[in-house]
Amino acid sequence: MKKWMRLAAAALGLALGLALLLPACAARRGEDAGAPAAPMQTPAGMAGLSAGFSDVDSGAWYAGAVDYVREHGLMEGVGEGRFDPEGSLTRAMLITVLWRQAGQPVVNYLMRFSDVDGGQWYTEAIRWAAGNRLVGGYGNGLFGTGDPITQEHLSLILQRITDEPVTDGIPGFDGSSRPATRAQAAAAVMNCGTLGADPRANRILVAYFSATGSTRGVAEHIADIVGADLFEIAPEKPYTGADLDYRDASSRASREQDDPAARPAIHGEVEDMGQYGVVFLGYPIWHGQAPKIISTFLEGCDLSGKTVIPFCTSGGSGIDGSEGALNALAPWARWRSGERFGAGASREAVKGWVDGLELGATGPMEGADGMLNIAVNKTVLTAALADNSSARALAELLADGPLSVEMRDYNRMEKVGPLGADLPANDEWIDAQAGDLILYQGNQLVIYYGANSWSLTRLGRIEGVGAGELRDILGGGDVGATLSMG
Repeated sequence: MKKWMRLAAAALGLALGLALLLPACAARRGEDAGAPAAPMQTPAGMAGLSAGFSDVDSGAWYAGAVDYVREHGLMEGVGEGRFDPEGSLTRAMLITVLWRQAGQPVVNYLMRFSDVDGGQWYTEAIRWAAGNRLVGGYGNGLFGTGDPITQEHLSLILQRITDEPVTDGIPGFDGSSRPATRAQAAAAVMNCGTLGADPRANRILVAYFSATGSTRGVAEHIADIVGADLFEIAPEKPYTGADLDYRDASSRASREQDDPAARPAIHGEVEDMGQYGVVFLGYPIWHGQAPKIISTFLEGCDLSGKTVIPFCTSGGSGIDGSEGALNALAPWARWRSGERFGAGASREAVKGWVDGLELGATGPMEGADGMLNIAVNKTVLTAALADNSSARALAELLADGPLSVEMRDYNRMEKVGPLGADLPANDEWIDAQAGDLILYQGNQLVIYYGANSWSLTRLGRIEGVGAGELRDILGGGDVGATLSMG
């Protein structure tokens, strides 16, 4: 509470210094919430009221937050001189508030919500939020524009922006499924802005190396489909036609592929890798593997906690033979299975693969289906369940209520504990990484905080937590975990 009050005081001082009123997000009920409202005059006798609202006393706990959101052009009143602090804010209104706070950025992202019509005051805001993986909707293609934003979803969305508990200490806020009040939303938005939060950390990057142009074409399709940034992994010394002659054992490419220590230099680097949560990594197949310049790229940037999705182009070789070596070079990334494309792959073919990735599920979102909560050591971890009969059986097991699992530490790479029930197995060879949830012997849950390769059944994956942080959360010995469906 003291932390929140300090944030409120700081923001109030900043807000009181502003003199201009910017366009607002929420207009009076029944009108477009994105339409600008007329500036309000403060009548005589209302000097003790915040920002001239008849229902906001200057001594109220939320008065500073109301001043902040109005003076920054983020929220307005509901009409007739009222702010309606105990009223609710719709989901579309909240996202528009956050979009304006981010500077109303324009993104090229395919709208996937069937109930978000083009040209509405909230359309571009929701497109931005979905493109930055801040919202996931209700999981069935619906966003619910007019539904009240709940405390739970408000907290999840803002935590994805700030990685901080900005709702802690707000009076009456318990993170439940109850609608958040307009006062609570204003306070949370003010805290978010005061922290200087940047929601860019969920942007997508397509990094690729293309010697002949085939991989470049696929990379450009992906970037266009998902609205990603492009980065070409360009060699400092370009490859000539003779360099690429795979039939010549003495060619530059052949010598590099035969040398485990080869690391061709890269021209340039990615600016601010921290802003990306998902990285597509593209390359041609040379001698059954990724070119060694990809090793240079992976060893030269920090991909910890990021979702990395490889793709390759080749005349016939698959991608499987190259994935293991790349995974080992960035073990703390969240690697997903890749895809091979032939030369001249069409946009439709690439889109079919990208759509199947369900990128909106790369992190814990409000309203996402199939999300598993794991409460351990006073921390709640969120995991996306796998699409198999094992994970579905686990979800059915938890339909009757939370399940407590006593887990022991094993081999300094995993926690293992009995589920108390037998689940169907779907064993496959898996290069398990930190955060993977595995079914062992049909009746035990394994949470990996290290790496291991074996024939295993995948149950899901903990999202949004790096390997080091996960290891700290789980601790060094036995631990109790409580599983529940969100």
